Amino acid sequence: MALDALLSEQSVTRAASRLCVTQPAVSVALQKLRVQFSDQLLERVGRRMELTPFAQDLALPVKDLLHQVRALVESRSGFDPAIDSRSFRMLMSSSIAQIFGVPALRAMRQHAPNVHCQIDVFVAPDLLRRLQDGEIDLCIQVFQPGVWDPGIELQSFSHEALFTDRYVLIGDTSNPLVFEGMSFDDFCRIDHVETRFGGNLVSIPERSLSGMPKRPNTPIVVPTYNLAIEAVIGSAMTAIVPHRVIEAAALDQRLIIIEPPFAIGQLEQSMMWHKRYDNDPGHIWFRNYLAEFARTNLLLAA
Repeated sequence: MALDALLSEQSVTRAASRLCVTQPAVSVALQKLRVQFSDQLLERVGRRMELTPFAQDLALPVKDLLHQVRALVESRSGFDPAIDSRSFRMLMSSSIAQIFGVPALRAMRQHAPNVHCQIDVFVAPDLLRRLQDGEIDLCIQVFQPGVWDPGIELQSFSHEALFTDRYVLIGDTSNPLVFEGMSFDDFCRIDHVETRFGGNLVSIPERSLSGMPKRPNTPIVVPTYNLAIEAVIGSAMTAIVPHRVIEAAALDQRLIIIEPPFAIGQLEQSMMWHKRYDNDPGHIWFRNYLAEFARTNLLLAA
């Protein structure tokens, strides 16, 4: 466990915090591990510590071994959400956290009082690496392998659809330039608010627009759909956002909501996890709970 923490955190201080032990104890463990493997494992490069080539090769097998041990222990007793303890770390966008993540976890308290969950907001296209490294137990995101790290094998991950949504074009109710049936040329004549997650990950509508012969001027770029809605209200601009985000924000009375004048396609949110968790009793229960919550509350399309 000490080796895994050191390889994951690349810091004695952070590894100690992760293991809930003192920093000197982890320093001693690191010295023993260096002797055991005849390798420095962590080396100082400038102001930071980096893994040696041997440590880089060691990181994933060590993590997989720990997961195998944990799965073996837990498989003997199964998982009872009413009494068992477990921690899950989830990755999703801020809008999915609002629409699904927080409501699902709030309701889960009735069924699993000892289960602890942490939501991290999706801000960069490194979710596969974080799932592979064990930083994240489960991710909820559109299944779009083309925008993820091409160096990581998709065969190592499992995924399951949770719920669907559709993109809509919005404008302020006072904007006469936004109307049902407007043409693509009409749309291109209006300033548009672009959504880029984390400042650099382009949203699906914007990727669709990039393939069009022309596109509207985009004077404002924001990192979330909620901020795109806020930018449109009281302005003469448009934005393209998922319909469920508008419903959750309860702002539909202040917006004109129409179908976009170009093809985008339906939005399907899926949960993803590393295959090492496929047979983990606690993880299976958690996935089944999320899937049932989606079916009951968000009307998963067949």
